Amino acid sequence: MIAKVNGYPTEEELRNRILNQLRWRGPTDTVALLWHGYLTALLEWGLLEIHVFDRLLPLLPIVGSKELCELSLDEPLSPEREAEIDEYLRSQQK
Repeated sequence: MIAKVNGYPTEEELRNRILNQLRWRGPTDTVALLWHGYLTALLEWGLLEIHVFDRLLPLLPIVGSKELCELSLDEPLSPEREAEIDEYLRSQQK
């Protein structure tokens, strides 16, 4: 991770915060979307490394996958990309 003058959240801190909120609120869409957004912002701002993001993301329920992809790409998904995401999500449900 890249340090800021006033500090930054560690992987362990983020993991604990995610798990705590999941215990308090359950694996709701709201909790998942808030944490997806927060982690994505940290990643975009260079405060979270991609391998840490990839380790934390599976803690959250799968929701908003297409929207998260569009946010990261800053463009709408092509029909081909949407089909790829749908196929991946189906494979994760097995």
